[in-house]
Amino acid sequence: MPIVAIAETHFQTEIDDIFTPDPIAYSRNVATAVVNQFYTPGSELLSVAKSHDTNTILAYLWTIRNQRAPWSDEEMSMTRMIHVDMHQSQRVRVRLVQDMIGIQEAWCRAYGIGNVCSTTMRHEQAGFVELHRRAGYSVRGSYCYRRLV
Repeated sequence: MPIVAIAETHFQTEIDDIFTPDPIAYSRNVATAVVNQFYTPGSELLSVAKSHDTNTILAYLWTIRNQRAPWSDEEMSMTRMIHVDMHQSQRVRVRLVQDMIGIQEAWCRAYGIGNVCSTTMRHEQAGFVELHRRAGYSVRGSYCYRRLV
């Protein structure tokens, strides 16, 4: 599965000192997200950017809804993943992340979700966090929040 391949190739080293990576589990979870998205629209969003030239995946976004912060009952969407092909130029990677942020916000607005939370566990967070800050997010450590309504 190409989504799992991107995760393994570019991001597995970010988590393997904490979790034991399991490509079968990740494939199953991605497949479940696709099924949920199809049969229960608005429950999850899995969005993929592909190259027109090579038909390969450049990036993907995976977000879920019905999440709550411990201090509020307001619904928010929570980004599960934004992964980009790190072989792309920095300019392309930045544009892809900006697009994924916009796609998530449009999805939230379409389904009446008032808040977004995007987070990262990468070692190098500055660029990701700064893109969110520029998009109007309030940054708290590696958590980026935005009220949409």
